[in-house]
Amino acid sequence: MLTSAKSYRLESDLIGALEVPAQALYGVQTQRALTLYPLNGEKPLSDYPQLIRGMLRVKKIAARINMAIGELEAPMAEAIINVAEQLLSDLPPEHFPVHACHGGGGISTNMNVNEVIANIANRDHFGQPLGAYEPIHPNDHTNLNNSTSDAQTTACHFAVIEQYQSLSAATDNLCSAFETQAEQWRDVMKISRTCLQDAVEISFADLFSGYLSLIRRNQLRLQQDVDALYKLNLGGNIIGRAGDCSPAFVERVIEQVNLEFGSDRFSHSENLFDCSQNHDDLIAVANRLDLFARGLIKIAKDFRLMSSGPETGFGELHLPAVQPGSSAMPGKVNPTIPEYLVQCCMQVCGRCYAIQMTQDHGELDLNVWQAVLIHNLLDALTCLENGITAFTDHCVSGLEPNAERNERNINTMIPTLIRLKQKRGYSFASKVYKESQGDIDAVRRHLAE
Repeated sequence: MLTSAKSYRLESDLIGALEVPAQALYGVQTQRALTLYPLNGEKPLSDYPQLIRGMLRVKKIAARINMAIGELEAPMAEAIINVAEQLLSDLPPEHFPVHACHGGGGISTNMNVNEVIANIANRDHFGQPLGAYEPIHPNDHTNLNNSTSDAQTTACHFAVIEQYQSLSAATDNLCSAFETQAEQWRDVMKISRTCLQDAVEISFADLFSGYLSLIRRNQLRLQQDVDALYKLNLGGNIIGRAGDCSPAFVERVIEQVNLEFGSDRFSHSENLFDCSQNHDDLIAVANRLDLFARGLIKIAKDFRLMSSGPETGFGELHLPAVQPGSSAMPGKVNPTIPEYLVQCCMQVCGRCYAIQMTQDHGELDLNVWQAVLIHNLLDALTCLENGITAFTDHCVSGLEPNAERNERNINTMIPTLIRLKQKRGYSFASKVYKESQGDIDAVRRHLAE
């Protein structure tokens, strides 16, 4: 299995022998995946440390239980646990190089993690050379009582729960910025519009309250969808069939997960076959992200309209000037931060559409498209967080209403007629408008009577 060489070592798997870089912590199955699925500029597994950390926690939890139930000798289990903890605190990206998306339902991801743990454990705890896989084997020991199906699904849940915390914090900051601005400009009035036509006057506090309500509602529903991920299928190994995993392992696994996270929230999913066939709990998070992103696009486009001008547009808002807006037109400053948020949200919506397709194309007993799902979902979470953070820090926090323009707008024809309607009724205001032939001073005289 192992030969000495300067640059490479020779390892074998079911398919045959293959050269692996001599100092690589991964092994033959990872190397085979690198050959089959070249990156060509696309993302490797190492770009998703949340998912790797999730897998490491699964392997750590499994080793701890396997030792407790007597299926893994203590020195071997302790070595696996130690290596998993070491990698959780210091994750070397070069040792997780497989393509983020690959065939086989995520087996290359699982084996990359299994091989790295086994190689480090054998080298550091038993003095064995890389590639020896003695005494710890990636499949026989690191993968004991877990498989790609349940390990990766569980790791996906862990990863999304972790990543959502950052998005939630960014969303909280955006809400705080809107609250601050609503309070600061609560006495400044602006004209509202329906069908892009003038309507009634409202305050900036009114406007921002609507944005806040949308954001908080989506944040609450997102949190509810993420909370559903605390149900796990770890122990439902292969396709959820009882007996493919030690009953003693299944009995203890949720307790150990909760101990690992210092939580009491994790529990087993009601039907482990369902977990193998469907990933709609993760897709539900994507669906809510998609709707949230579309709501944020609406807000960002409102900002572009309200700040348009400076002389021939709406001109109701002054946004912070963050960069020159043209290489050819002096003095031009564009609303680039709202536009960046729109771009991020467009990317989110595209990724979420790809995620939705993974449910359409699942067949029979195992939905193998989870790699597409999890990597797009983690990308969507981080992309939306980036857009929200930039919008909060470089736009919302520094905006100022154009007091002069807004004062003029709220005293134009339609708002004035509305005031007259409130005082004298709709029919009277309509009659005055018709008779005035667009003379607002005539309307104002009736309002003053």
